Amino acid sequence: MGIHDNELVSIGHARTKLIPVRPDGNPINPSTVWRWIRKGLEGLDGERIKLAVVYVGNRPMVTRNAIDDFFQAVTAAKLERHRRVEELAADVSEAELKAAGLR
Repeated sequence: MGIHDNELVSIGHARTKLIPVRPDGNPINPSTVWRWIRKGLEGLDGERIKLAVVYVGNRPMVTRNAIDDFFQAVTAAKLERHRRVEELAADVSEAELKAAGLR
């Protein structure tokens, strides 16, 4: 992420203005955003997807691009994980049908 790709904003501003609200209409909890930065979310094959942050002095900042990239990567990983599970379930079902003599 280049710091000039997009305007830098504080974590608080990003949390309330740039990150989508929860289904109940409330903004994401600040600790959730920090967890995305520090630990990330589970990607594929043990990979962690983290929200990119830039420190300006002692102050952590993010960009709209970083937030978009984070959510796109998380979505892609979840969709791929679902695809793999469905593929595995289809394989298991076919094997079970063959074992039962139905195929």
